[in-house]
Amino acid sequence: MLRIVAIDLALVFGLPLTVGAAGLQDAVATPAERYKALVKEYQRAAGGGAKSDQERKQLIERLDKQRPGLAARFLTLAEQNPKHPIAVDALIQAIWMVNNNAFPAGDGPGMRAMAILRRDHLQSDKIGPICQRLNAGFRSEHEAFLRAVLEHSPHQDVRALACLSLGQFLHNRLQRLDEIKERPEVARAHVKVFGQAFVASLQRQDRAAIAREIEALFEQAAGKYRAAKIPYAGTVGARAQAELFEFRHLLVGKQAPDIAGQDQDGRRFKLSDYRGKVVLLDFWNRY
Repeated sequence: MLRIVAIDLALVFGLPLTVGAAGLQDAVATPAERYKALVKEYQRAAGGGAKSDQERKQLIERLDKQRPGLAARFLTLAEQNPKHPIAVDALIQAIWMVNNNAFPAGDGPGMRAMAILRRDHLQSDKIGPICQRLNAGFRSEHEAFLRAVLEHSPHQDVRALACLSLGQFLHNRLQRLDEIKERPEVARAHVKVFGQAFVASLQRQDRAAIAREIEALFEQAAGKYRAAKIPYAGTVGARAQAELFEFRHLLVGKQAPDIAGQDQDGRRFKLSDYRGKVVLLDFWNRY
C-alpha cells in the first residue's frame, strides 16, 4: 500500500517514480516545514539523555558525525528556495552546524552558506548571532564575513555583534599564531589544514597594527554598542569591557595588574611588594 501511495503522489505532482520516501516527503513539504523537520532531527540527535561522562562523549562524537550531513541539507534547502524567508535561517543553521571546531572544512557546506549570506543577505536582521559562532575561526573567509557585516548591515544590534566578534576573532587568531610559533606540532596542524602560504602570510602581518585594531574594536563595542544584547550572554558592552581588560593586562608579556590579599600565614600583601622577583601565585577556594 505504501508503494502505491508513493506512486500516486509522484504521478499527481509530476515527480520521478524513483524518489525515495524521504525525498518524496521533502518534495511535497513546504520550505518552512522542511526547515522545522531538520531542526527537530538535530534536536533529537542532540537530546540523547546521556548521564555519564562516557555517554556524553559518545553522544558528542555521534552528533559531530551527523553535523556535516545536516549542514548540507540546510544548505540545499536554502539553495532550492533562495527567495523564501526561510533561506536565511537555513543558511545560518548550515554555518552553526559545522563551525563548532577550530578547523572547519574550507569547502564544506558551512563555508558555502557563509558566502551566500555575505553575497545576498547582509541586510537581514537575523545574522548577528551567527557572528559569535565565527569568533574563534581562523580563515580569511571568516574575517571577510565579519568585516562585511560590520560595514554593511543596516541594523545596530547586528553591527554590535559583528564588532565584538571581529575583535574576538582577531584576538583569538593572534594567540593561535603565537602558539604556532612556539609549538611545532600546532604549526604542522595549521599548515596541513590552512596551507603554508596562508599561515606564512598571517605571520608576516604587522602585529602592532593588529593589536591596535583589536583594542579599537573592543573600545567601539564597549562604547557605541554597549547596550546591545548577546543572546543568552549579557550585553556587548560588558563582554567587550572584559575582553579589553584581558587584552590590556592578562596576556603573556603584559605587566600583571596589582592585587592585594592575605597569605597562608594571615599577613596582608600586594603583588607589587614582590616586584623584580619570581612569584608563583596559587589561587584556591576554601569550602
